[in-house]
Amino acid sequence: MRKYVLTGVDGYLGSVAADFALTIKKPNQKLVFTSYDPEKIPAETRKRYVDAGAEVKHLSYDNVDEMVAIFKDAEAVSFISTWLIGEGRRRQHGNVINSAVEAGVKRICYTSFVGADLEKDLPVLPQDHKYTEQLIFKSGLTYTIQRDYLYADNIINYLAPSWNYCGAKWLNNSGNVPAAYVCRKDCGRVLGALLMGKGEPNTIYAITGPKLVTDQEYFDKICAASGYKGELVPYTDEQLYEYWGKQGCPRDVEDDANKNKSPMKLVMDDLVSTGEVVRRGLMSEANDNIKKLTGREPSTIDDVIKALKDVWPKNE
Repeated sequence: MRKYVLTGVDGYLGSVAADFALTIKKPNQKLVFTSYDPEKIPAETRKRYVDAGAEVKHLSYDNVDEMVAIFKDAEAVSFISTWLIGEGRRRQHGNVINSAVEAGVKRICYTSFVGADLEKDLPVLPQDHKYTEQLIFKSGLTYTIQRDYLYADNIINYLAPSWNYCGAKWLNNSGNVPAAYVCRKDCGRVLGALLMGKGEPNTIYAITGPKLVTDQEYFDKICAASGYKGELVPYTDEQLYEYWGKQGCPRDVEDDANKNKSPMKLVMDDLVSTGEVVRRGLMSEANDNIKKLTGREPSTIDDVIKALKDVWPKNE
């Protein structure tokens, strides 16, 4: 039996990848799903995994011996980047890659981010991903990497909760440049597909939405669907840092989040970098890689908005 290891199945992306991998695996392929805390996986989901023939195991990116044992002679290992930013994330990703080499893994898959190919002046968001990609290239492992565009879901999940706090305004630094936002679930399916051998070895795939849309157009669609009344207000990067800094929003993951008086869910570096990625045109090309790799049509912005109906913004 050929072994395929997927980490991070307790999270959204990993759980979608797990389900998709189960639907396309062949009889001679064995899946091993891991989590730093398997108890975070709902009991019924764990049972479904096991009933489908998968193993569910504990795995920490900080425990090299544990990773080597689980990765041993795997056909492929797919790992999802952590929420840490900076040295902590880079150390953990290095542990995964080194463990894969020591364990004799044949191929490694990684969820990277758009902009990781830039040689200089990288926005904050792709910096750790570029570092991780370079470690993979230097490792000698065969790889398949997906560079995801920004999730379309993040606008409603992470930014919309702050709009009422700002006076029914989306303070926005994207410059209204069109971008091919991608559905998070589509990225999860791509991850499962790449793990199971879809795509070509030693290839990097940009994972995009099907169509370019400006933030103003996206905002208008949300308002039309939900009945929310508000406006998008252009801000510079500096204005965003100043405004959210006054609200106590942490600059990065090392800052004290207890000082945050606002509903903003992102640290300022993430928030500002999100707009910068769009403004610089890093998401200005759409492709059909989702369909090529998964056999499914990519979700549209309208599909994403409809799926997130339960968390649509509401005027206060």
